[in-house]
Amino acid sequence: MNSRVSFGIKNIFSLASRERCMTNFKRLTIPRYGKIPTDAGSVLVPVCKVGDKPSLLYTVRSTNLRTNSGEVSFPGGRTDQDESPVQTALRETYEEIGLPPDKIDVWGQGPPLPGRNNKIMITPVIGSIETLSHEDLTINVNEIAEVFTVPIEMLCESKNQFYTQFSNGFILPVFVIEEYKIWGITAYITHSFLSSVLTKDVYKNDWMKKKIVLDKVTDK
Repeated sequence: MNSRVSFGIKNIFSLASRERCMTNFKRLTIPRYGKIPTDAGSVLVPVCKVGDKPSLLYTVRSTNLRTNSGEVSFPGGRTDQDESPVQTALRETYEEIGLPPDKIDVWGQGPPLPGRNNKIMITPVIGSIETLSHEDLTINVNEIAEVFTVPIEMLCESKNQFYTQFSNGFILPVFVIEEYKIWGITAYITHSFLSSVLTKDVYKNDWMKKKIVLDKVTDK
C-alpha cells in the first residue's frame, strides 16, 4: 500500500499544507547574476478562496507607472527604513489594493530573489485570505489598473504553462490565463509557491524540460 501523502488543492489551507509549503519555500533555488543589489522590497503572495476555489491574487500595474507598467505582479514594493519584509508586504498590499493586514494570515517568507534587471532584491511573503470578496478591496488607481484572481487548478493545467528565455540566459516559467500573461519574477514566485505547497502528482510543471516557448514574452 502506498502511504505517501498527496498534498492537493482542496486542503491547501490546512496546517499540514502550510507547514509543508514554508519548509519547502525557504529552500528556494535563488537565481543569481552579477552583483547583489542593495535595494530591497517584498511582495505578498495572497492565497485566497474565491467562491469555493483556492486561488492566487494578482494585480495589473497602472500604465502611468515608470517601471513595469501594465504588467502582472503581486502586491508589493520597496522597503521603508527599519521595516521587515512582512511589514513591507502588508503595508504595500494595503496601499495598493486596500486589503487590511488583519484580513491576512501570514505564513512566512522565503529568501530574497533578484528582481528584474537585478536592481532590487525581492522577498516573497506568503499570506492567506480564506474568503475574499470584492468588498474587501479598494484599488489605488494611481498604482493599480486591475486586481484579478486565478484558481490554482488553472495554474496546474499544462495548457496554461510555458517558459521563456531572457537575453541574460535565464529561463523562467510563464503562465497564460485567458488574457493575462504572468511572467518574470512573478511567474517564478508563483511556480515556487505551487511547487512548495502541492505534490508533483498535483502540480506537474516541469518547465525546464518542456521546450515550450512563448514567443510573445521578451526581455524588454
